Amino acid sequence: MVMLTSPDEAQGGPGRLAHPFQWLRTILIVLFCALATACAHQGPTAQPAEPQVNKTHQKHGSAFKGYGYRHGPGYYHYGARYRHHAHRPATGEASEEAPPAPGGEVAANKIKGLVPVYFATNRVVTGGPALELSQISYGRAPANTFGYVTVSIPIVHKMGEVETPGTSWFGLRKEAEDDGKHFRIQKLNRLSREEFASAIANPADSLMLFVHGYNVAFPDAAFKAAQIAFDANYKGRVMMYSWPSKGGLLDYDYDRESALYAPDGLFDLLQLIKKEGKVSRIIVIAHSLGSEVVLAALQQAALSQTTLGVTELIFAAPDVDRDLYLERANQIKSAAGAVTLYASSTDRALLASMKKAQSKSRMGLVTGKGPTLVPGIETIDVSAIGSDMFALNHSTYSTSRAVLDDIGRIISSTAHLKPPQRTPTLRSMPDELNTTYWMYPY
Repeated sequence: MVMLTSPDEAQGGPGRLAHPFQWLRTILIVLFCALATACAHQGPTAQPAEPQVNKTHQKHGSAFKGYGYRHGPGYYHYGARYRHHAHRPATGEASEEAPPAPGGEVAANKIKGLVPVYFATNRVVTGGPALELSQISYGRAPANTFGYVTVSIPIVHKMGEVETPGTSWFGLRKEAEDDGKHFRIQKLNRLSREEFASAIANPADSLMLFVHGYNVAFPDAAFKAAQIAFDANYKGRVMMYSWPSKGGLLDYDYDRESALYAPDGLFDLLQLIKKEGKVSRIIVIAHSLGSEVVLAALQQAALSQTTLGVTELIFAAPDVDRDLYLERANQIKSAAGAVTLYASSTDRALLASMKKAQSKSRMGLVTGKGPTLVPGIETIDVSAIGSDMFALNHSTYSTSRAVLDDIGRIISSTAHLKPPQRTPTLRSMPDELNTTYWMYPY
């Protein structure tokens, strides 16, 4: 028991508190100590578990085996293997037995699955071959750094969500990370350009490349790429291009400048995937301000007459000026076999961006006149199923089951299907005989 008074004070002797405010001071001191003690026992912040150095292609492949992977997996659910036919175990290698727990690093009963995400980034990355999250900043680098992360999906995961630690005490205390509750990075490895190209090389495979938007830190980009692939039941390889977003709500101007700086790195990555990786089916998903990075990279390809071989190009809530979109439309269509655009009238983030830029409209906005239409680009109005996430309605593509299902059918099909063929609930606008776009019904 903590004594607030001396023995003399307890007896009403000469040590008794002489002034009533001394009691208040004493209570405040006790409360301050209690708060300090709580903060001292705060859970750890995000840390990649035991980073490993991969010096050869063989070592990179074996790094996944502890997770139940063979080299070059898609993703892995406990209880079932999701692997492209090109990645089946070699002859004589057991494949039907229950998969082992992933190297003892995370308990099988705490997670739903693991998603390896290859990455290229033009963020400044410091240090040597071993890599930690703290070494990846929002600074702008002149060349790409390559590698992969392994993201664990918590057992409590709900479709469309990325579960991360919450905060308490008015933001003064962050919840401790828990494999069973939160998305977590279990592995973080740097690869040389040659190792990276060798790891993704498979002509029979498909690859989904995610380009994030504004206000997205490096680990959050990995989490979002993993979440989209996992929730869409995608079985191919997953990759992200992480450009130097500062990851702050008030840092839009910095992020916009970074988006203007980033296309060279993305163009380099797309060439690597096509030429050195020799991947036959390439799917690019661009979100928000990341769409501007993609458009500029496609412009470079058009001007240099470079074929990138993008099979499917998906724009989700693209934060691009309407006039710029219309100017680049032909370059967009020439760069991909099929182009899908998800737009909304309830996207408050795009409305704010439009006002800030004094723009007439944005590529991903649906105005009173409807969406901005370009022949040959399949536009889908998702206003009716807008998410309430953060009250911004800016992540409908990855938080709505309906849109995730539609994206899943796009990225998992071997041939492109028109919107009403893959999602019959979509309405043809203005009617079936004169269709110019589609929308989810209210």
